[in-house]
This record gives sequence, structure tokens and C-alpha cells, in this order.
Amino acid sequence: MNNKGLVIAISILVSVSSLSSVAADGQEESTIWGVSYDWSHFEGDSLNMTGVDVNEVNRDMKDAADYAGFSLDYDQVLTGTTQFFVESWDDPGSYTVTDVNGTSYPVSKRVTELTIRHGSLADTGIASNWSDGNEEIDLWSSAYQEHLAVINANYVEFVDDDLVVYGAELQMNGEISISMGFEIEVGILAANESLSPEISADASLSFSIPNLTSNWKVFDPVDYHFMLESEPNNESAEAAGAEFSEDDLVISKEYEDAGHIEGSFSSLSSYSLELSAAGVPTEEVDIDIDVFNIALSDNIQDDGVFFDEMTLVSGAIWGMDCPPIMGSETMVSDGSDIEVQCGVTSPIPFGMSMMMGISMLESFDSGVDQLIDVMSEQIEEWAEESGLSGDSDIFLCDNGNEIPADWENDGEDDCGDGSDETGGGSGDTFTCDNGNEIPADWENDGEDDCGDGSDETGPVATNKYEMMADALLDSNLNKTMEAFADKLERLVEDNIPSEPIYDLEDACGTMFWRTSDSRVVGMALVLEGRIILGPSVNNVKDHPASLNIEYLDGQSAREAKSGTTSIDEMDEMAPASKHNVEELYRILGPKYIPELDTKDTDGDGTIDFFDTDDDNDGVSDWEDPEPTEVPGEDSALPSPGLVAVLSILASAAILSSRREK
Repeated sequence: MNNKGLVIAISILVSVSSLSSVAADGQEESTIWGVSYDWSHFEGDSLNMTGVDVNEVNRDMKDAADYAGFSLDYDQVLTGTTQFFVESWDDPGSYTVTDVNGTSYPVSKRVTELTIRHGSLADTGIASNWSDGNEEIDLWSSAYQEHLAVINANYVEFVDDDLVVYGAELQMNGEISISMGFEIEVGILAANESLSPEISADASLSFSIPNLTSNWKVFDPVDYHFMLESEPNNESAEAAGAEFSEDDLVISKEYEDAGHIEGSFSSLSSYSLELSAAGVPTEEVDIDIDVFNIALSDNIQDDGVFFDEMTLVSGAIWGMDCPPIMGSETMVSDGSDIEVQCGVTSPIPFGMSMMMGISMLESFDSGVDQLIDVMSEQIEEWAEESGLSGDSDIFLCDNGNEIPADWENDGEDDCGDGSDETGGGSGDTFTCDNGNEIPADWENDGEDDCGDGSDETGPVATNKYEMMADALLDSNLNKTMEAFADKLERLVEDNIPSEPIYDLEDACGTMFWRTSDSRVVGMALVLEGRIILGPSVNNVKDHPASLNIEYLDGQSAREAKSGTTSIDEMDEMAPASKHNVEELYRILGPKYIPELDTKDTDGDGTIDFFDTDDDNDGVSDWEDPEPTEVPGEDSALPSPGLVAVLSILASAAILSSRREK
């Protein structure tokens, strides 16, 4: 395979950043750890870490605009969830596996599951109005972004008692997608003329793997787990044929003859692009407005098999200390002490990350290429139909050069051999007062082509916009923007500290692994000598910073993962009931949410669309199985208090624990 570097890059990315994980039940005696974050807490966490109050900055912008003499309202909403879990266990049963040559080996199974869910939804809106006598500018804009990542991976490695690897199997599925869009409306009044362009766009790109299985067969047994067994030195690295650096005790090795990988897959690659425009002055440049009203989309479904070389790279940094965490430490999980080594390595087995990288690349290789071809073809067709394609009309010169067809007989030797100036063509020319001749269609095009202005004597539409621009330049618009910028700078100085409360550049990350079985059992982020994210470590204090990111291990992680594996939709990770856009609606008005349902179930004065507890039972809508059911006096349902308790308990069984706002 010629994409070796790309495979390694994808594999490392999978290892370090974690995509999405396996929808499996795991084992009660497994080792499991992970992280969970609710993005609705992002603004508060940013304030606690950096001292920057985003809402206060928004108010500063509004105050600065008021000071400068125009109105400005702006807000943004971010919600969603990110979770990933790494769970592993041993299946010590008696199994047999064969290598590439058909040789059989007795082995046991070492299982790792990677479960990651990420779904985030961001909305922003801005409304502004400026006026100076007869000149006025109105601006209305909204935008959104959605990110979704769901990948489930189950990796079974075949090993002997010394953790030498004899092959592996991988099963995975998932989806990665991004969607974004915006709407902009501008109203401009100037020089007694008006301009009101409206532009909107939506785009999405998605890659999904409904099913993927692959199998790694070795040429010879591979030993890479030894790198986590004992602190490396020159002698041990040389004996293993690995590279070693004494500075940070770094050991690494690339296995060039690790075997081959074969598998089967089904994948779906899709995209969509919609663009709409109105009120844009396209007639002045001889372009049909319909050119900017397009809808393109397609999807490529692909099924197939693959066979390739297995690329394997592994390593560890034993000397990567995060004081006071360094060397060997004792971490606590489920009340039990675990002796661990600190350093940097992959959170999942290197064989797993490499198999995921190769398998995903193979699964999307054909589909992505086909999708790119389809996208290019559709865009080229659109450009040709709209007259925007530079390849639509070509004139071939006698010397072989190609020039745009409308350059023929334009009075200039564009070919270089004069073959484009034969005097043919339409013969339509305009004679200037100074005797020059220019193409007839250059008359009244807004440019002085003659050199004496005689070709620009009629009314020209572009003059309208020049007059509007001149009127705006003569207004106080520039002065207003300068006053706004100066005032905002002064206001922001009061709300943005010169130095952050905590400098994240000083943060240090470390992985924890057991040397007894070369298994990663956790990680920690250390700041100012204290743990800001991670498990309890003996004699190391927790950081006082209050963050809503949760580190989970043991039974708490197992329960959280159990509720996560069934979640794979955006509205489950970023529920609409939690995505409160009431302030955006106030700023942008009814056209932001046309035909809004104004139903108010509990009669508390807040319509259900904006109410986070529609039935006022004390349970947030995103955790309430029946968010709009209000028990009556004769209802057979238990009292609201008991309903709330039961709802919370039921939700806890299927969802990871969340901190309420």
C-alpha cells in the first residue's frame, strides 16, 4: 500500500483523540475508564479557567454599540455531549489461531472496546441597525453548526502468556458528519436608493460505516506489549530492535513485516449543498439570479473487501513526568489501589489503532473518490449552465494557444500570433470621440475604455451603487465604527484579564498503565501540581478549579457507557429541549422560527419550546420520559414528587449522569 504515511497518521489520530466506540456490553471484571462532558457548561468552564465571561463580552459589544450610536444584539448557544470510554478485559479460554503460513498457535483473547460519542449543536444570531439621516443599514444574520461522531469498535487480540501477539480481529461501525448553514439579510438605504440582498446556504458532509470487519494475520509472532512492561534502556531496546532515547526514556519500533490485513465493509458517503439568493444586483454583471439558487446532493454507497499489508508502529515515553505525578504511582479505582506507571502511550492497543486506521481508509477510499468525482461533475455542470465556467467558450489560436472566445476580434493580439484578430466575428464596434475603436458591448459598462469617457455617456446601473457607496462614505458610518471599536476595547479590558486565571499551556497530561499486563488503565491532566482531570492518586491533591468535565472509571464508567452505547442521533446528544434559543428568538424575531408553537403546558408563562421543564414536575425535559404530561387531581399517577424521582432513576439507567445547570 502506498498510503503508509496516511495510515500511520490516521491510526495515531484514532489512538490519541479517540473517535467513537463500541456498542457492546463489556465485562463486570473489566478495566474501564473514560471522560464525559456536557457542552452547555462551556461558557461557565471558560470563565472559571480563563476569567473571560462570554456573556459579559456580549454585553460589552451591545454597550459599545449604544455608545457609538447604533443598535447591536448578539448571542450564541452551544449544547451537546462528548463521551468516550476504553474498556478491556482478558478471555483466558483456550483458542487456536493460524498465521499467514497456516501455522497454528494456542492463544487467549485480549479484548478492547472503544466507545465514543460526540454531538454538538451551535447557533448564533446578530441583529444590528445604523442610521445617519437618509442613510441606513439593517443587518440580520443567523448561523448554525452541527458535529456528530459515532464509532463503535471491538478489538480482539490473540496473545500467549507473554503477551506476544499472533493476530487480531476488528469489528466496528459508526458515522462522522458535519452540517453548517447561515442566513444573512441586509437592508441598505443610501443616496435615495435601496439594496436588500438576502443570502442563505446549507452544507453537509457525512461518512458512515454500517459494518466493517477485518482480520490481521501475522507472518511471525509480534511482541510490542513489552514496551509497557519495564523501563527501557539502551540494552533492552537494542535487544528488541527498537529505537531509544535516553532524554525522556522514549522507546519506539516500526514493524515492517507485521503480516497482512483483510476485511469486508459497507460504507455510505454523502454530501449536500443548497444556496439561495435574492435581491443581489446580478443583472448589472449580466448574470441570472437563478445561478445562485442551487441544490446539489448525492450519496455513494459502497460494499467490498480489501487485502493489504499490516502497518504497525508502537512506542512509549517513560520519562514524561507531570510533577508531582512521575514514575510509579498508586491510583484509586472503585476504592482499590492500583500500582501504575506514568508516561505517554496510546490509550488503546497500537494494533487496534492501526487496524482501525487501515480499515477505515480502505472502507472510504473508493466511496470518497466517487463522491469527489460526483461533486466535481455537478459543480462543473452548474458552472457551465450558469455561464460562470471559464471553459464554456474557447477560441483555439493558430499557434495552439487557447483564449476565451469573447477575446476574438477585441482589438488586442491575445493569441500572440494575431490569429484572434482577423476582423471576423460580429463586427460590432464602437467608435470613440478620439478615434479609438472598442467592442460595442463595452459601451456604458461602467469603465472608461475609450480613454476620453465618450463610451460612458448613458445611464449605467453601476452608477447607482457608486452613488450609494459615496453617500455612505460621506455619512458618519466610519466615525461610528471607530467609536465602537475604541469603546469596546476599553470595556473589554475590564472583563478580560491580562493573564488567564489558569494557564492551560502549563497543563501536563499523562497516561497510567499497569506493567503487569501492559494495559492502560487511565489518564490524568495536571495543572499547577494538582489533578484537574483524572482519578484519585495517592498523595496528589485535586485542583480547586471547578470544571464540569467528568472523569469516570470502574463501575461509574461502566454504568455511563451502558447508557451511551444506544445513543447515536444528534437529538439524543444535543436535545432540543436543552438547546435554549429563547434569547436568539428575542434578538432575531419571528422569522428566526416561523410558525412557532406557543403552547404553554404548565401555564408558567414560558412556552414549551423555550421551557426546560414543560410540565413543571421538577424533571428537565431531556430527562423526562413524558415531558408534557401534567398529572391532574384525579390522575392515577403518583404525586409529582414521586414522578420526578422515578423519572430520574429511569433516566440514570439509560443515560450517563449529567450535571444540571
